[in-house]
Amino acid sequence: MKRFFKFILVLAILCLGLTAINNETDFFENIGNYIPALEEKYPEATERISNISRDVAALWHQIPSFSELKAMIKGEELPLDPSDVATNAYVKDSPLLSFCPQDNISININGNTLEVFGVVDSYNKSNLIICLNESEDNTVVQESVSTDSSYQFYKSIDIPDDYSQYNVNVYTGSKPYGNFISWVYDYVKIAKNEYGVWEIVKSPVYDYNVSMYERSKSIKAASESTISIQSEYSNMKALAAELCENCVSDYDKALALHDWIAGYLYYDNDSLYSDTTIPYSATSVVNSRRAVCLGYATLYATLCRAIGIPCNVVSGYALGVASGKTQWDSENIDTREQNHAWNEVYVDGRWVIVDVTWDSSNRYEDGNFNKGEDPSHLYFDANLEFFSANHKILEYTTKR
Repeated sequence: MKRFFKFILVLAILCLGLTAINNETDFFENIGNYIPALEEKYPEATERISNISRDVAALWHQIPSFSELKAMIKGEELPLDPSDVATNAYVKDSPLLSFCPQDNISININGNTLEVFGVVDSYNKSNLIICLNESEDNTVVQESVSTDSSYQFYKSIDIPDDYSQYNVNVYTGSKPYGNFISWVYDYVKIAKNEYGVWEIVKSPVYDYNVSMYERSKSIKAASESTISIQSEYSNMKALAAELCENCVSDYDKALALHDWIAGYLYYDNDSLYSDTTIPYSATSVVNSRRAVCLGYATLYATLCRAIGIPCNVVSGYALGVASGKTQWDSENIDTREQNHAWNEVYVDGRWVIVDVTWDSSNRYEDGNFNKGEDPSHLYFDANLEFFSANHKILEYTTKR
């Protein structure tokens, strides 16, 4: 009997040890990459080990803590420790669309004049075209401007009284002529208010987003490793450390990780028309270099957490390709449908909004990797007011 209990104890310790290794490394999940001979000789066994690894990790991360279990029994939300709550600071009424210091654009109205100014981060964006569109096929004003030697630009445009509302579109290029890439497209609108004064139209979901953004959020929950946010994996820690090697501040690290992911990953258009759900765990995304929005957001959260920067995955509704709509209407303003994912990363005492997917133009389509333009920063440290023009916050995920 003693031998039996000894055997059970040894087996339990062995299982706990293997579970700990499984939760902190990707060895079992990607065992075929570590032992190619095993995958070559026993492909079915290799796939089974990978599946078991994912199932064990999923089960482990679903085990509630004592306090979580207590709250579940009582049917209550788990209260946050006041010392664990991050502050929620954000700038109101700013003309900046994003606060990225080296690559940003501001749109402001001064009387009957539209002011467009900012700074770009490369020669490829040193020439800009600014349009006021009454509709998609009716451009009323088209003006151009070039950056100065510091890559800064400023342009003032008289707003014509021909119509009561315009879309502001901005395009960039390396030369004053030729091909231009859209930078800001159809999401900034200006209109005359009831007093006949021009103003930037506020998104109908902005106030709702403010209420979501201002909710108390746990630093601890935004720092933990989960089944897909594999921040304790040694390869993720090493990758994040390498990418941020020359960064001084946490803000710089958050920006460096954004830029690397936006340039490294390819948005998987093929999966949009497939019944198969592509993996979105961090290691799977890094290995395949293909993902949809949840894969981008999961990898970003993983790399941030791997170097000690709290980061949430945020689920919500976005206009554009995923929804097939480019405007807020009576149906989608109140929607609870989740069709997109992005991040909020906690640096400098505030939650910084980051949508790496929308800043990446790489595409995987028809089985081919198509390299896009350099990463944009329009959705890195996005202004909540501008962000609300096309995003609605619905949920902050924790256990995924």
